[in-house]
Amino acid sequence: MQALGAASRPSARWSREASSILVFLVVVLTLSIRAGQLLNDPDSQWHLAIGRWIVTHGAVPWTDLFSHTFAGSPWIAKEWASQVLFYGAYALAGWWGVCMLTILVVAGSLAGLHLWLQRHVSPIAALTTVTAVFVVLAPHLLARPHILTVPILLVWMTGLVAALERGRAPSFWLIPVMVAWANLHGSYPIGLVIAGILAGEGVFSGPRSEWIGRASRWARFLALATVASCLTPYGYAPFLVNLGLFNSGESLPFIKEWQPLDLDGAGVVALALLIGSIALLLAKPRKTLFRLGVVTLLGVTMIRHARFADLFVLAAPILVAGPAMARFPTLRAGTAVAASHRLGLAVLACAVAAIATAAVVSPRPSEAMTPQAALDAARARGLTGPVYNDYDFGGFLIRSGVPTFIDGRSDQLFLGGFMNGLDRVLAASEPDRFADLLAHHRVTWALVRREGRSADHLRRLEGWRLLHEDETASVFHVAGSAPAAR
Repeated sequence: MQALGAASRPSARWSREASSILVFLVVVLTLSIRAGQLLNDPDSQWHLAIGRWIVTHGAVPWTDLFSHTFAGSPWIAKEWASQVLFYGAYALAGWWGVCMLTILVVAGSLAGLHLWLQRHVSPIAALTTVTAVFVVLAPHLLARPHILTVPILLVWMTGLVAALERGRAPSFWLIPVMVAWANLHGSYPIGLVIAGILAGEGVFSGPRSEWIGRASRWARFLALATVASCLTPYGYAPFLVNLGLFNSGESLPFIKEWQPLDLDGAGVVALALLIGSIALLLAKPRKTLFRLGVVTLLGVTMIRHARFADLFVLAAPILVAGPAMARFPTLRAGTAVAASHRLGLAVLACAVAAIATAAVVSPRPSEAMTPQAALDAARARGLTGPVYNDYDFGGFLIRSGVPTFIDGRSDQLFLGGFMNGLDRVLAASEPDRFADLLAHHRVTWALVRREGRSADHLRRLEGWRLLHEDETASVFHVAGSAPAAR
């Protein structure tokens, strides 16, 4: 009997691993089917272009090199490591490589979360949680730098919770994790905030006689993590940029992901997870006070700005798993069931389907964000000089080597009243103010959406001519600003 029990333990471990492998393959298959949608953000294109510039020049930029309206202004590529990785994927395999990098990171992260949850809660609870996480993440799954921090956040959170469960300060192996986070994406300050709040539980959950020692160890970790967050090519400058985004707030009203959480399918699931998490933690508020603080902070931030749904939905299950199984013993992981032939066949079938799908997809950015025909027409006519472009075409123009009027780098540029002023000009009924704006920036041609406020104004401006129009975009130019067609 003892030998039989010993033999079953590896089988039980394989069952957990196999089910997580199945989660990985299902996510790969699901995202491969919709791979093109991962590129449905104009920012993906300028991130790739910045990565190309960094690799080509062997340096990171310190001033704006990609617009004509703010050329030479202070600007840093604070997500430079992600941009280099995306460009590397593109250089190796085109847009397919960019999508596969995104898919593998997301699938690996969710499989890792599933494996971690299985060690703490029942298989059904683990699978249900990961499914809910995927639903909330789905609208935000885009080939942009924030995706590459999904595994970073999970490692950071599981490391902090493991420290709490052991009654010790976090492992110093988390310090390199913070270095990676700080160079991949600007969301890393929230990791420091979370660690700072959870330090309260790390200190006060032990005997009073240990409080000073625990506080000293946590303080040492937090200090090192803060120093590690400054180990970037720009030092602590990215931290100041992140603070500046919220201080000015000028660009936030114009960007969809900074709007309040929508109560659509993903929004309802996110809100349900928030309510459920708070309810579970309130069952024993004295023990879970600091976890409750983190969950509430992330939840409120998510409600105010939908883009923070990612942070909430990835962090909350890790913080709630322990208190949940203490409150409901039926959620405990228990003994894993040995792997079955059906599970093995499911893994094999999903592997074949995922590989086949990934091999045949040919993703590329949506034509709505890549007005190539319009740009080709402008170049064929010899249009030169400063361009006026709609916001969503900025990433495409940067990738195409055309200095922009405006683009998605609004965390640092196009501020100081620029975006508010542009919005007021576009909202005006008379085109004179729009004409003054173009003259102020010496604009000689325009690449805009065929239907929109910009196109409406340009059609009414004296001295401007329509050169090209298709289903996506229109090209206008100042009469006499372009060589005559041969």
